[in-house]
Amino acid sequence: MKIRLLSLLLLSFVLTACATTKSEEDPPNSDGLHNQAYPNVEQILSKNENVDIFQWNKRIYQTNVDSIENSELSKQELLGTIESVYQEGVDFADRMATKLPEGTKIYATDQTGILIAEYDGETKRYLAMIED
Repeated sequence: MKIRLLSLLLLSFVLTACATTKSEEDPPNSDGLHNQAYPNVEQILSKNENVDIFQWNKRIYQTNVDSIENSELSKQELLGTIESVYQEGVDFADRMATKLPEGTKIYATDQTGILIAEYDGETKRYLAMIED
């Protein structure tokens, strides 16, 4: 009886140690990138103050990235619009851009980590930035 109880107790410790906690699971809409480090705006602007970026859902997206320019992707649903343009001294926030004008439409794509911006008949692709 003592051996069964001891074995059961040991087994429960092992199973508990191997269990995944909620914080280790993919959060909804994580795009599978949750283990990556995301750069902040100050880091990006310190490398290039003329960079074309915007922030969406606390993630920075940048255009003119060679790896996405020729990739096949399709525009999906409208996510929303750019609400403000960045000015030095102002905290960068969601739906804020450095170059895109207010009202620019932001669309999801069928590719993880890539969004499409459209304004005045122009379309640009933006890639979610991950630290080097």
